[in-house]
Amino acid sequence: MNPYDANTHPGTHLVAETLGISEISTPNITHRPGEPLYQSATRMIGAAHELDELHNRVTDAAKDALRLLEPVGRGELRGARVSYALLRTAVPKIGDLLSQQDRAYDQLVGAISAYQRLLPGAGAAEHSEASAPDRPAPTSGMASTPTAGPPAPSPEQLRALEEIKRSRVWLKERVMRSGLRVATEAGAQRLDIATVLTMHEAGWVERDTSTTLRLGQRLALTTLGESVFRTGCSADLRVAAALHRGAQSTAPTRPSTNPAAPPPAAKPGLSR
Repeated sequence: MNPYDANTHPGTHLVAETLGISEISTPNITHRPGEPLYQSATRMIGAAHELDELHNRVTDAAKDALRLLEPVGRGELRGARVSYALLRTAVPKIGDLLSQQDRAYDQLVGAISAYQRLLPGAGAAEHSEASAPDRPAPTSGMASTPTAGPPAPSPEQLRALEEIKRSRVWLKERVMRSGLRVATEAGAQRLDIATVLTMHEAGWVERDTSTTLRLGQRLALTTLGESVFRTGCSADLRVAAALHRGAQSTAPTRPSTNPAAPPPAAKPGLSR
């Protein structure tokens, strides 16, 4: 039984649930200091506590914001003015804390995955949760029927295909809120979840189902996705070439400096 409450300690709850342990310090106790597993477990436990701390800070900031809204709920005009002024700083603070919380969650998931890869027999057997049926991706209304040739992707889809081709994109399940989200490596472009799910349903990308959506499934291009990506890159090159030709055709014509051109005829002299 998991003794950690996901509503108050989401980090330690995730570690205990994923590893099937009842005490968060167990991974450190079972390994010797200095060993790779001990060092990996230490990073994982630290990331879990960091997520718990950020979660508490988000909760406290949200409670403070709700208290500021109490005068508004009572219809107090003067209190409403004061509350509005304070909320102007409280709301951005909550947004910043939520962003930190998302990053802390990604770091924890990465630390758990790194620890699991070091466990004995990790390459021979998948984690017990990996055999659970995958949650189907939401439908987008885009038909997946193959056409005569690969379609040309939109600029947003082409950017997403490029990042996925570089193996820098994961599809993950939200922990704090329901639904799915897209996670990318540092330096990668931000991708829209609707764009990624549309391409997944169209058969352009596939997920690595050897792990769960909660830990994150890396996305890769399918054979069709590779064709679509090449089509999009070719279209980009054609557009760039057309723009270059258009720029050349509209450039002002310089006067001829051909040395072989005959000199201008001399004007006839005046007769005396």
